Amino acid sequence: MRYGFIGVGNMGYFMAGHCLDAGYEMVVSGTHAKDAVARLVEKGAEEVASNAEVGQKAERVFLCLPNGDVVKQVIDELIENENSVVKEIYDFSTVGPTVSKALGREGAEKGYKYYDCPIAGGVAGAEAGTLSIMIGCADGEFEQIKEVVSPMGKNIMHAGEVGAGSAAKMFNNYLGGSELVACCEVMVMAKQLGMDVENLFDIINKSTGRNFASETAIPGFLKHRDFTPKFTTDLFYKDINIAMQTADELKLPVTIGPATLQAFGATRAMGCGQEHSIAVVKYYEALAGIKVNEEDQ
Repeated sequence: MRYGFIGVGNMGYFMAGHCLDAGYEMVVSGTHAKDAVARLVEKGAEEVASNAEVGQKAERVFLCLPNGDVVKQVIDELIENENSVVKEIYDFSTVGPTVSKALGREGAEKGYKYYDCPIAGGVAGAEAGTLSIMIGCADGEFEQIKEVVSPMGKNIMHAGEVGAGSAAKMFNNYLGGSELVACCEVMVMAKQLGMDVENLFDIINKSTGRNFASETAIPGFLKHRDFTPKFTTDLFYKDINIAMQTADELKLPVTIGPATLQAFGATRAMGCGQEHSIAVVKYYEALAGIKVNEEDQ
């Protein structure tokens, strides 16, 4: 069995590397991320000139791409040629559940399997091989899929039928983004009140207000005002927008999501789209006319 990997960016590079370490025979396209492709070739991957050639050589293909439109385009390139040998597509991209369901139906019509397998854990999790992977597939397919993706993740979970993996990731990031924005609001308000903001979050993290952002992103930011991108403002904006589009499709009025989207959108408008998503604090600082902390000298 030969594997293809398309999307060897910040996370995909490490994921493909773990697969090579596990003995997977890997084909990668040299059309993008050329430095990463070259390093994978050094580890034993075969480089080809196009996504279509990946489809001509690999029965199983992993995708780790920026959005649903790109996913659709790449799948067409993989499948729409008479020499395609693709039988299974594992999509680690973050797309909406409606998109994943449509891609699953299209795969069934054209004779290949599509599985939505979105990931959480960031670049650090990709590098360590400890990603959470949320699988959308039929009940009887999960154990095989779990084995296939196991080199890349630690927590591999069955979310439900095709589309449920993407829904689980959407809801996870909806909650994560909302928590981060709330923490930024709290930091600025606490500073306005003259509080020791680090001490406040020590208290919160031993109390019921603790959350992933308060326990991971906030303490480090308060010690070192660092906006080096890990998960960017642009990415959170995209992911919250997916949830808003889904709510609109379901005709469900929601209130937290629009406020969260507005905060990320305003931060992007300030030119911080490619900074760490904690840059939302800059938006609230600008409104309040204060800074929570100062950059290290």
